[in-house]
Amino acid sequence: MLKLVFSNLLQRPTRTCISILAVALGVALLLVSLGLSYGQLADTAERTKGMGGDFILQPSDASLLFALNSGSLPVKLQGVIEKVEGISAATPVLAKFLGDKFHLVFGIDKKSFLRVNSNLRFVDGEIFQVPQQAIVDTVYAKQWKLGVGDQLELLGHEFTVAGIFRAGTGARVFLPLATMQELNGTPGKATMFFVRAKEGTLLESALASLKETFNNYKITESAALQEIMMDTTPVFKQFVTAMVIISAVISFLIVLLAMYSTIIERTREIGILKSLGASKSYIIQLILKESLLICAAGIALGFLLTFIAIQLILAAFPALPVIITGFWRVAAAVMALLGGTLGALYPAVKAAQMDPVKALGYE
Repeated sequence: MLKLVFSNLLQRPTRTCISILAVALGVALLLVSLGLSYGQLADTAERTKGMGGDFILQPSDASLLFALNSGSLPVKLQGVIEKVEGISAATPVLAKFLGDKFHLVFGIDKKSFLRVNSNLRFVDGEIFQVPQQAIVDTVYAKQWKLGVGDQLELLGHEFTVAGIFRAGTGARVFLPLATMQELNGTPGKATMFFVRAKEGTLLESALASLKETFNNYKITESAALQEIMMDTTPVFKQFVTAMVIISAVISFLIVLLAMYSTIIERTREIGILKSLGASKSYIIQLILKESLLICAAGIALGFLLTFIAIQLILAAFPALPVIITGFWRVAAAVMALLGGTLGALYPAVKAAQMDPVKALGYE
């Protein structure tokens, strides 16, 4: 049967290639879209955890996507937070999203930040010493070809790069908090506080104390940040569902159209097979195996197109995180196979039910 399946597909190479390409595009669309969205969320969560705090304190209506928040927390809350039982240090951070460069800038208080954070590692230079200096991570420095002493334009002002730190800590760019407050027009305000528990204190106990004191605020554990972001990020689940459905529908419609057209063209051939004793199950298996072969080739091509697309994206935007997990690769393959199988089912049943006498007389 396998030889017959290959022969049938090779007999119509144009249609077969178009069907394979359509399935491949569905797979690539799913993987690239999810890779970009999931990568952005996962990277944001990891870099936020890299800030070093055990907890993040925000206003009650704030989002964990810091680009959506403004500076509304009084910086003077730092003293209140640090008096809570089980808390050793807190540092205010003012976040600002730069739409033209598509990244966040954090304004930090150097003294309290270094008490909370122990992950900041410089590969060149040092942390800023004056208001007109900034520090950038290695990814940002590579993308914009920056070195210590170079000028960097942000928010309509020129800053000198004082240091370059290893990527993985907070935003791509840090400015002094007072400078950021002045540029943002929010003096004495912060977007959030990163809070560190005392050594030896149970995080559950410290969290309970924080919630008791700040019961009208949103307090998030840094360790659970990624999972929480996936669950609470607006439209993320809907987006994932939409991409899965689109991928499956593309495979379903293309295979349905290809297989149905093939059945019409091969009516006489199917009649010959049935007259030679081919059973209904044999005809159905024949059609389904053809569709599975098309889907398998489409999945392989889809993985290749995904790899090429990601390389092109990273070449154009080196700082853009793209993460495609093994789970999503398997899911994309299953969606394509499922869509293709369902698309071929109706044509297969229709072919199996043909009257061999009428099929033989079909012109």
